[in-house]
Amino acid sequence: MSKSFSSVEEAFAWFLENVYKHLPAEEKKGELVSAWRSFTFKQGISQKRMVSILERYGFDVKVLVTYNQ
Repeated sequence: MSKSFSSVEEAFAWFLENVYKHLPAEEKKGELVSAWRSFTFKQGISQKRMVSILERYGFDVKVLVTYNQ
């Protein structure tokens, strides 16, 4: 299955809803639960941290910036 997202934040929200929810309880500890809490309750999570987690779970993250004059 291939899915594209318009932002890292959108991909991370999808990850939390569709992957994180189904992880075993022992995997939802430490950094991962902290990231979930930070994102869900808008406490602030860096894009670098989100990318790191997404890549760990099989996401291929590429940032595209386009400038058109």
